[in-house]
Amino acid sequence: MLTILHPELIPAIRSFAGGLLTFRHVETGRISLVVKGQKEAILAAKVNGGFAFYLAPMMSTSGLTVALTTAFFDDGDEPLTIASLLFADDQHTGDLLEMLTYDELDVYFFDDRSREWMSYRAAVEDRGSCLIDGTEFGLLTYHPETAKGLFAALSDWFGIRTSTDDEAAIQIVFKEALAPDDIFVLDATVAGNDYRGSADFSYDSLTRTNPGYFQERDIVAGLRRSFAADQVVLNPRRRDTNKEILDVMVVTCSHVLLIQAKDSPNTESGLNRTLDRKRRASRSQHADALTQIRGGLRYLLRQPIAEIVVGGENWDFAVGDRKLIGIAIIKELFDDEGAAYAKACDSLDDLGGAAIVMDYPSFHAFAHYFRAESSFNAGLEQLIGRIRDTNEWVRPKDFAMEYILAQLDEAKGVTELKNSSKGIRPTPS
Repeated sequence: MLTILHPELIPAIRSFAGGLLTFRHVETGRISLVVKGQKEAILAAKVNGGFAFYLAPMMSTSGLTVALTTAFFDDGDEPLTIASLLFADDQHTGDLLEMLTYDELDVYFFDDRSREWMSYRAAVEDRGSCLIDGTEFGLLTYHPETAKGLFAALSDWFGIRTSTDDEAAIQIVFKEALAPDDIFVLDATVAGNDYRGSADFSYDSLTRTNPGYFQERDIVAGLRRSFAADQVVLNPRRRDTNKEILDVMVVTCSHVLLIQAKDSPNTESGLNRTLDRKRRASRSQHADALTQIRGGLRYLLRQPIAEIVVGGENWDFAVGDRKLIGIAIIKELFDDEGAAYAKACDSLDDLGGAAIVMDYPSFHAFAHYFRAESSFNAGLEQLIGRIRDTNEWVRPKDFAMEYILAQLDEAKGVTELKNSSKGIRPTPS
């Protein structure tokens, strides 16, 4: 396994939010690939014996350029994807383009918690991309606005891609496993199990037939990046009935976050469900999670001191004047249902709170980039406030991306560059 053979890579993988990460072997000079992504994408790659790269051609004011989509086919028409932008004078871009010219590639798969689940030596089969068909293209210089425009154009292009584009994709076909892929993870570390309600250990596997247990602990791990151990509460229960109030709570001096997660089994049969069934499941999860958050908040507010049981022990606290935010974390969001997600922000108004709906990848991005109690809470308030002010849905993952692009802009002192995102558009291939 990669992190056993090369433990020096662990810090880089942990600090990487997700996507494609390349590294070059000193001994051979060849590049290998780390794919860090959601569990569904990893399982889809395993079930299908590979995945695909699409080099999308796009027109800019400087001429033809390209961007990269990595597709994991849980659904034939709308697969899970990773978007990667390619820029001039960028080492990572150079490594990716070099890697795509190989005949063979070693690929290592990590989830958002930096756990390595599988690795394969794979064939790289370019069936007609712009790298081999003679198409000439250039790369743009990085600028935050350029990046935003490219992300939008890449999403548009992939949504309208044709069967010809599918045939021209670069296929990554697994040939042999580099390590066992039937892995079971047991975490008994103090750092991984120091929150309220912990059993002092947790376990995980890539295939999940009973997803609730695992999703709750993934959420706790994300929250621990921003909040102290004694602020994060797993499975709080009512004192009177011992009924679970919510999956997770965060209680700080200024806020109470009420979190309800709804996931589906991560199994081959689950991946193969029709898109219509996935949509119906998403709507049901959305409604159920908000209903449970509302019920949990009612219990907390019904008397001055909320009487709670956590991990078999009594734990009481007063909500007082803390700000109340509900977070419904569901398996999947659909862009064309944004009106319903926007409406959810007002669902706790009568109880003095606000709410937001996220899918798990959005929550992970949010927790990865807002790594302090103050910035996490402020980010939630800003996101909810923007949605309320405009009455339009803003994807939390996009909001987090805007934040990190602004941070990069500030850190690098980037000024206006000649390449802007104006005029960038998908071009049919």
